[in-house]
Amino acid sequence: MMRSKFDEQLDRLNKEMMKMGSAIEDSIRKAVDALVRQDAGLAKSVMAQDEEIDREQKTIESICFNLLIQQQPVAKDLRTITAALKMVTDMERIGDQAADIGEITIKLSNQSYIKKLEHINQMASETMLM
Repeated sequence: MMRSKFDEQLDRLNKEMMKMGSAIEDSIRKAVDALVRQDAGLAKSVMAQDEEIDREQKTIESICFNLLIQQQPVAKDLRTITAALKMVTDMERIGDQAADIGEITIKLSNQSYIKKLEHINQMASETMLM
């Protein structure tokens, strides 16, 4: 009985991590698109989406801490939980970087770029693959 509740919580942790990862991919895609097209409105939506990503980080951390405190996980599960805690911090930082690109886009939205942004889409694609 206790293990099935634990497994349910681990499954929820996995789903929340996937949800956060999808939101971050979306943020990167939108941030780069906004930068290339100099779209301040889209850039603002990226910045707003960062708040959602921050909330998701707190949700995931809460799930992890509850698993650690209430369930006394075995070694394999402990590695999964600690890896999630580490990843979620890194993922949140990536979301912050997308928001930073949004902020820069807004500042540059009414200025001409001195050079065409020819490699940025490829860089964003590579980042999302990682």
